[in-house]
Amino acid sequence: MREKNRRVLRGGAGILAACLLAGSICPTAFAATRPNENLSDTEAPRPDVNKDLSPEFAYSAQKWASLRDNVLEYGELADLIHEYNPTVRSNRESYNDMKNKDLNDVYQEAMDAAQDLWDQAGDSDADYSKAALNMQANMLSQQADNLYEDPEMEKIQYAQTEAALVSQAQQLMITYQQSAYTLENLQNAKSLLEQQYQAVLAKQAVGSATEAEVLNAKKSVQDQEAAILSAQKSVDSVHRSLCLMTGWSADATPEIRNVPEPDLSRIDAMNPNADLATAQKNNYTIRYNEKKLGNLTSSSLIESTKITIQNAKNTTLSGLKTQYDTVLTTRDSLSTAQLQLEAAKRDLDSAAAQLAAGRSTQLQYQSAQNTYTTAKNQVESTKLQLLMAMESYDWIVKGLSASNG
Repeated sequence: MREKNRRVLRGGAGILAACLLAGSICPTAFAATRPNENLSDTEAPRPDVNKDLSPEFAYSAQKWASLRDNVLEYGELADLIHEYNPTVRSNRESYNDMKNKDLNDVYQEAMDAAQDLWDQAGDSDADYSKAALNMQANMLSQQADNLYEDPEMEKIQYAQTEAALVSQAQQLMITYQQSAYTLENLQNAKSLLEQQYQAVLAKQAVGSATEAEVLNAKKSVQDQEAAILSAQKSVDSVHRSLCLMTGWSADATPEIRNVPEPDLSRIDAMNPNADLATAQKNNYTIRYNEKKLGNLTSSSLIESTKITIQNAKNTTLSGLKTQYDTVLTTRDSLSTAQLQLEAAKRDLDSAAAQLAAGRSTQLQYQSAQNTYTTAKNQVESTKLQLLMAMESYDWIVKGLSASNG
């Protein structure tokens, strides 16, 4: 057995040949692993006791009950994805299939596949088939020397993907809650437009509004109704995605709890320069490629891998600084939104007093009410944006590149 370039490929010889003859190594099916690698099935499961991946002792009875209930909480996202996400389940099974192989085993699989092609070429009577089979076998043999991925490298990629899935689920849950504020703004705007439409109708009845003005007011209401329907479709799409990612069926209706408020004290502990060493140590791309270096013999691949590692280090630094700036900017936006809310509250109180005294109309009060509601929802939305920015920073420190989170 040749030891020169020990490499790993996850499939059997037939899959190996197909991938290499296509001109590339089979892409890694991303997933993530934890110390326990138990698997049952790979279907898209709902959270129930019959489809958990981890053994019963992995969590407390209270924690299992929380994971298996029909409530989706922000703090449970990582565990729900670990137990029930179909990608994680499927890819963890893929890892289990090959984690005990070494590079020599898979190199031999590649060479066996090449030998099969050479044998077929020797048995062929057609010159064209013989030449084609020999060419394919030679390509497979040559590319087998450049296989480098071992089980530990695959495990790093799996961990990266599970982390990215958790990050994406956090973003979806934040977006879902933010959508509620958007819908409330749209509904309030519709109520104001309906009142304006009724006011135009009243003016038309006394001859002070034209038919065109009535039609324009009516169209504004209809356009707002269309905007609400479009926004609701977006909310439904986010809901389905969130359910599927965390183990429910697409049409499930779990209770989705609100995400936590951003902890502003965390911002004071953020320091891109101080966090850089940890972020680079944890970075999945850097870890993967540093492991890859130990499996390479080709000088060109070694050099290109070193460049990849350096680029990942540079990206980590720039990502931390950029995300930190985003956190600070969003915190400033929150302060501005809170000031605007205070002003809107004063205007609303004034409008209520004027309405009570008969010095303003219901329409004027509704306008002030809408301004206040919009300002209130802007504060809540900005809090969510700040939470997302802070989480994205933390994920870079934990090892995700800015593009993965």
